[in-house]
Amino acid sequence: MAEPPIFKPGGGSRFGTHVSNWKRLFFAPCRGEHGNERHRIDSTRKNNNEPPEYRQIYRAERRMNRIRRAFFMATLEQYLALLIGLVTLATMARLLTPAEIGLGVIGLGIGTITFSLREFASPDFLIKRDHVDTEDVRTSFTILLVLTTGLALLLYLGREWLADFYHDGSLVYFLDLIIIAAFVETLSLPTIALLRRDMAFGVLARIRTAGSVIASLTTIGFAFLGFGHMSFAFGLLAGALTTTLLAFAARPVMSIFQPSVSSLREALHFGSYMGATSVLNKVYDTLPQLLLGRIMTSTSVGIFNRANAICGLPDRVFLSAVFSVAFPILAEQVRQGQDLRQSYLRAISYITVVYWPSQILLALLAYPAVHIVLGGNWSEAPPIVAILCLAGTFWFPVILTYPLLIALGENREAFVSNCIARIVSAVVLCSASFWGLTALALSQFITLPFQMMISLYFVRKHVQFEWRDLLEAIRPSAVVTVSAMVGPVVVIAAHGFALDISPLAGFFAGILAIAGWLVALIRTRHPFLTEIERVLHRTLPRLSLRKTGMSKVTPAE
Repeated sequence: MAEPPIFKPGGGSRFGTHVSNWKRLFFAPCRGEHGNERHRIDSTRKNNNEPPEYRQIYRAERRMNRIRRAFFMATLEQYLALLIGLVTLATMARLLTPAEIGLGVIGLGIGTITFSLREFASPDFLIKRDHVDTEDVRTSFTILLVLTTGLALLLYLGREWLADFYHDGSLVYFLDLIIIAAFVETLSLPTIALLRRDMAFGVLARIRTAGSVIASLTTIGFAFLGFGHMSFAFGLLAGALTTTLLAFAARPVMSIFQPSVSSLREALHFGSYMGATSVLNKVYDTLPQLLLGRIMTSTSVGIFNRANAICGLPDRVFLSAVFSVAFPILAEQVRQGQDLRQSYLRAISYITVVYWPSQILLALLAYPAVHIVLGGNWSEAPPIVAILCLAGTFWFPVILTYPLLIALGENREAFVSNCIARIVSAVVLCSASFWGLTALALSQFITLPFQMMISLYFVRKHVQFEWRDLLEAIRPSAVVTVSAMVGPVVVIAAHGFALDISPLAGFFAGILAIAGWLVALIRTRHPFLTEIERVLHRTLPRLSLRKTGMSKVTPAE
């Protein structure tokens, strides 16, 4: 007979591990997580002997509320990470030179590409399985540890050659710290996957936020003490230690660290495509910068990396939370046999209505944004930021493609779509890097539209919708975007159409953009308005958009 699940909902183990008060405070599941609330409500409904169709409606409503809670916790985590990242970004830009930051980016990039190969043994197969037992978790840890050991050995043997290649002797010690951090992180990966499976995003938010805070403080502290780009490696190690210790405190079960290969075939089958996809993603993200560091200077790498970081702020604000919860939620919907067409189109509508305006606004306000975040020593970054933001508007469907295909069990399709998009894009980006920073940024106008079309092609193979359905879903978002940009364009026009405006003028332009966005959201009766109203009902019960004449807003679900 199969062994019962090793982890019960709510964070405890079936071995009756004692949980202290501080652990209850830190790791207690948020209200509604793990189905406790669902069980309570189901019992009430059954006792009331309500008709079956009513119970079906209640279950659908509870599923949607659970999704919203998961998204809220993932969003909260992303916002906290964004705040911590912004503080780190701004502080490090003032403590280190672009050249020092470029050297740190090169070291981190090498480590990222190397250890992305661990995804061939991805613990995410634990999320996909209908039933998870002790042997599954042990298998996940065993193959992760074996892969990490082999990759660490290869990186250790090649670190001196890499240091000579980039003409930086300190890269040897940098990569030594990266190797140690990788081993530490490996210990937490199966537990993190199980928390995601349970949709315990409240616990995950606390763990990851604590790790981010320690990593940030360590990085800034070592930079202040004069360790230069080495501070990034020390920060990475400190963050990995914190995350691993807290993950183990959340699930203190030592038995998962025993060797096992009982689920080896399932894990490798799932990880074969996922690992290749992860490697492609990491190579696509880091290889152009690594080539830039070899062709040009580490200063160019630092400028491009910081510009890319600022351009990625809307992504981190609006889309990272989507990606964090998309796979577990979609996997659950697939298990329940739900139609994903409406969910996908609704998600696209929600993404575009916030992502498009934020990307275009940041492109218009690139100069004040760089001045505020990075300071006055990064004058070459604003044009790069503007180009990257405008090109980024084409990226909106890509964020959902991979988790959707994986949730449907189409691992091969997910890999093929990603392989085509990333390989072609990587070739274009690497070729453009030979022509400098501006050419590298402009090449995104080729790669991102191409990735968009590839994503939509593969999604339409499994989620049946017509092109006109997609256009109808994003049409209101386009109207809202245009309306939101009227105010900022007026401010820029008042400055002689010069983008190099003051931070105060940029702040005023941002306020006008938000006002125009809200007005257009109401005028177009965008479905996203329903979500805003629902949040207002919960946080400010007396404030209702329906009292101001918005009762005809189309429901999101």
